[in-house]
Amino acid sequence: MNSLLSLSSLRRALKRRALLIATVFICGTIMALLFAIKRPAVFEATAVIQIEAPKVTTNLASGATVTTTSGNRLKLIEQKLMSRDSILAVIEKFDLFGGDAAPSDSIRVGLFRESVQITELIDPAQAWRPDVQPSGLSITVRLGDARKAADIANELLAQVLAEGKKRSEIRASQTLAFFETEEARIGAEIEALSLEFARFKERNAASLPGNTEAQQDQLSRLQETQLEFENRFVELETNSSRLRAEERQRQSELLSQQLSLVETRIADIEKALAAAPEVERLYRMMERELEQLQGQYSTITTRRTEAAMAQQLESQNQFERFEVLETALVPEYPVSSGKKKMVLAGAIASLLVGLGLGFIFEWFSPVLRTSEQVERELGLRPVVIIPVLQKPQTGWRGKLGLRAA
Repeated sequence: MNSLLSLSSLRRALKRRALLIATVFICGTIMALLFAIKRPAVFEATAVIQIEAPKVTTNLASGATVTTTSGNRLKLIEQKLMSRDSILAVIEKFDLFGGDAAPSDSIRVGLFRESVQITELIDPAQAWRPDVQPSGLSITVRLGDARKAADIANELLAQVLAEGKKRSEIRASQTLAFFETEEARIGAEIEALSLEFARFKERNAASLPGNTEAQQDQLSRLQETQLEFENRFVELETNSSRLRAEERQRQSELLSQQLSLVETRIADIEKALAAAPEVERLYRMMERELEQLQGQYSTITTRRTEAAMAQQLESQNQFERFEVLETALVPEYPVSSGKKKMVLAGAIASLLVGLGLGFIFEWFSPVLRTSEQVERELGLRPVVIIPVLQKPQTGWRGKLGLRAA
């Protein structure tokens, strides 16, 4: 039955449930105090790495090396550091999460990953850009031991520096080796294609694009010569009665031989001219392929030279590199020192729970305690109201005992 619709009823309900509310409040506060006391201290150590821009700002870095941004390199290094084998090596080195009941490797790896936070440092004004590059890296370690927290942060810092240097050197050497291999491969292809092209031009010299016009002129002259020999044959047959048989036979054989040579030459030229379109197609194709290979070879040679220079600059630390900005120091105070706030929050929560329980008990209580409740619930006005008479107590201890009873 609802008995909390007025302010006076609410005050009386709080007075009736004061013992319950006080009990819940005191128990909750004590529990919060015990939890705050038993909560272990957590220390935080932070190391910071700065990414320095290349000292030599030329096109060598972009032209000779494979495109790898600082953000991608940091992510690869972070993945390497947070791999299972790397984490287990650090755990064994610093004897973390040990004790009599040491957890399994999977649990220890999970605890370590929860204790370590690696954050890329990005300028807030440039954070909206998709191609923004980080300017540094922050490594934060939280542990119950201040000394171990600082040591592990510095250990991860050293691993990042070593891994960054190693990856830069490997990338430069692999890039140089790649371009050297490509230069040798394309050079061999150019040599083989040049030899094949030379043999092709030797086999099809008569049908080459540059010789077609000369072949046509020669064909015209041969055709005129052929016509001339045919006319001489006609004249020889016409004047055969004037010549002796031996002379006529000799001249006829000579003209036949000359005419045969001319016809053979004409047939060869006509065959060469007929094959000229296909020969020209193959010639142009091989010529284009050779030009493409030569262009690739020129580009690869330039890139190989740049890669060699990039490797030299990398060995002298002239490219982008990681530098230690701050090493991790042993923290003097724990970051989990807000025990007063925890106790205060527990006390407030306990008070709210006590008030809630009191209101719940009052809300579901079927007792009608005042005339207003009777008139509101039953629609009847009481004629006689018998007050509750209490025996006067001698002091506050009697009142407290009566309420407790």
